[in-house]
Amino acid sequence: MDETLQALDDLISQFLSLDRSLWSSSDDAEAFLEAVDELTSTIHGLESTSADHALLESFDLLLERCSARLKDEFQRLVGTSGFSDDDHGDRSSKRSQNEDANDHTFVAQPVRNFDIIVDALPEGVVTEANRVARRMIAAGFGDTCAETYASARRSFIDESIARLGVDAHWEEEELCNKSTTAWEELETRIMRWIPATRVVFHILIPSERHLCDCIFEGFTSYADLAFATACRPFLQPLSFAEAIAAAAGHRPESLFRMVDMYDALTDILPVLDEALDHEVVAAPRERLGLSIKGIFVALEKLIRGDPCESSPPDGGLHPITRYVMNYLMAACVSRHTLEEVMLVEFGRADETCPVDPDRPTSSLAICFAWIVDVLIANLESKSRIYGHAPLGCVFLINNGIYIIKKVSGCELKILLGEDWTRVMSAKVHQWVLEYRRATWGRAVAILETDRRPGSSSSSVMLEKLNRFHTFLEAICQVQSRWVLVDKQQAVDLSVMVEELVAPVYRDTVEMLKATEDVGVSYVRPEDVKSRIQRLFKAMAKS
Repeated sequence: MDETLQALDDLISQFLSLDRSLWSSSDDAEAFLEAVDELTSTIHGLESTSADHALLESFDLLLERCSARLKDEFQRLVGTSGFSDDDHGDRSSKRSQNEDANDHTFVAQPVRNFDIIVDALPEGVVTEANRVARRMIAAGFGDTCAETYASARRSFIDESIARLGVDAHWEEEELCNKSTTAWEELETRIMRWIPATRVVFHILIPSERHLCDCIFEGFTSYADLAFATACRPFLQPLSFAEAIAAAAGHRPESLFRMVDMYDALTDILPVLDEALDHEVVAAPRERLGLSIKGIFVALEKLIRGDPCESSPPDGGLHPITRYVMNYLMAACVSRHTLEEVMLVEFGRADETCPVDPDRPTSSLAICFAWIVDVLIANLESKSRIYGHAPLGCVFLINNGIYIIKKVSGCELKILLGEDWTRVMSAKVHQWVLEYRRATWGRAVAILETDRRPGSSSSSVMLEKLNRFHTFLEAICQVQSRWVLVDKQQAVDLSVMVEELVAPVYRDTVEMLKATEDVGVSYVRPEDVKSRIQRLFKAMAKS
């Protein structure tokens, strides 16, 4: 054994004294590995006998020297740059020929086919690294080999993240301390982060898993250890999601990017490797979900806090109505994601706004119905500020019809249900009746027959007609400055008013004719009808 030890020491020392990589010569690499195999086999044989302890320790010391050199050689092999800007495409193994790769861009482009494995190291290098790993594991240095792998891969992984246009070290504290950070800047980061995250988890991490499995073939536990340790930098950008959720707060405009990030995290959950900590994805995803729910609470507060004095003077569409309805329409695009987020009933909906049995009762439906109900209540408060009942009615009619059209034109109709549409249409109809009563009911009242003696005389009839025309002109002068946003509604109101006023006016004229007062002059019923039509055309053009 002493002679064997000396012979192995002399042979191995020749290789250990070289100041170049042993793998620069295939013969040297092969001879060194054979020597290591012989040394390992000898030690295992000695361990099974009652060999001298000092002799066994000498063999172990020589093995440690070999393992140290193997570690260096392994690090050189695994740390080899797998691709350059010129040959990246040649060393990517693609299962689909339809995928275009642009390896010169520094921002991740949309990827539609994730069925790709990147060969980060040449096949020959992987084979040699596997041979070294087997020797290190056999020598009892498997943990060291796995850690060396992770260390050697670090620069490649950092470069891969940088190529995707994201920073692996974006920290929550950095973003939260930037209280003045413009949302546009955060949004720009998010738009880079989303595709980069998908590429990391669908392409880069599976590729790293494949590489680990090849290098540590037959040694699953060490493959898992090497993989999990190497991929930690890939997981660091996930903290960015939590940072954004904190930095963006509950500003309504952040909803859509929050949903995009939530979708991105949901998308990678099924492909997350078992060797990685799933909490690194679950935690930021949960934080984003809480922020999304908080955004709708903030939206309700925004509606409630909108000042009544902001109402348009012409009774037209209020900006808050346009904003809220377009917001909800846009949110419907992410309906399925929001349904998932809104598993818990929204806010105070179950406390202050009981759900009608006929209305859809999903959490998202309750949330949206509550937001619209708050909007309508706010509009009704605003209508009373006008101090002129007909104008307040026109304001409500305009905004009510706009709300109905928006709901009917998208998935809001599915969420709110047919019953909601009927109830809302009934509200608008009631506002129309109030407008008719407050304005044109008074006009008709002037013409209504007075049954007292002498009420059918020519002078009385003329007085009624004159008062009516004075009132009509006053109405037209004031209301021509108002607006009816929906052109069809203007036509419908015109017809409604004509049908209300024309018969009464015609009856009054017929009564005047019956007095046989020759030469009496009056405005023809056709002209009154034409005046009403011009009024509503003017309102529709405003």
